[in-house]
Amino acid sequence: MVTFRWLGTAGCEITAKGRTMLIDPYLSRPSKREIFLGFLTPREDSVGAYAESLSAPCAAIIVGHTHFDHALDIPLMAKYCEGPVIGSESLQTLMGFYGEEERVIVCKGNERIQISAAAVTMIPSCHGRVLMGKVPYPGEIDPSARLPLKAKEYRLGGMFMPHLEIDGISFIHVGSANFIESELEGRWCDVLCLCVPGWEYAAEYTTSLLQMLKPSLIIPFHFDDFTLPVGKDGYVASLPFLKMKSFIERIGASVPKATIRILRPFDSIEL
Repeated sequence: MVTFRWLGTAGCEITAKGRTMLIDPYLSRPSKREIFLGFLTPREDSVGAYAESLSAPCAAIIVGHTHFDHALDIPLMAKYCEGPVIGSESLQTLMGFYGEEERVIVCKGNERIQISAAAVTMIPSCHGRVLMGKVPYPGEIDPSARLPLKAKEYRLGGMFMPHLEIDGISFIHVGSANFIESELEGRWCDVLCLCVPGWEYAAEYTTSLLQMLKPSLIIPFHFDDFTLPVGKDGYVASLPFLKMKSFIERIGASVPKATIRILRPFDSIEL
């Protein structure tokens, strides 16, 4: 049995065979004021409480890219992980600020990494256009930077679409609304975690991407306002101007046989 849990934003928790794999776990959720006017620091209480709640040991942390809403909590979360942290050179730079650069398996693209009973392939990808039609904070994290970092210093770095195979189920994590068509030829998945913001800027994102991967289950994510805390009931406001209804209709028309599940943060499903 495989258990999937959405952590909010692009964070995913996948547990099977007594091990948990994390993708882009983001628990601190700094406020708008902190993001736009201050410096960002992982919240030890939020990350620690989550880590202690895991039902199985963390075997690896996978990072699709290094914007703050994907990577802020990675160095702290790594303290609770038995295995490696997988991602880009910018991720290694970020981990190096905490003296943990040796924990990182640095990927260039299409590496297949065996972790316990799971296999991870880091598919090269590209970031969606979300801020005034532009990709936010492109480039690499500056190795000469000093902690704490501002939001804009969490640069994109290398961009990947993690593909996780575990206990006979294939997951693809699309952490931003764009893709490289040639990198997806011949690939497929059972479960597709699909970023919502920016979907309107990439015409093929809600058509050919889905038709190539042929998922049986689609889980839209990253639609929550990640500058707000998650309520005790899992409720958090959605980001504005997403046209969520149109998004759901579009992906439903592209792969009519797929099931679409809308989750609240920290909801889990068994597969």
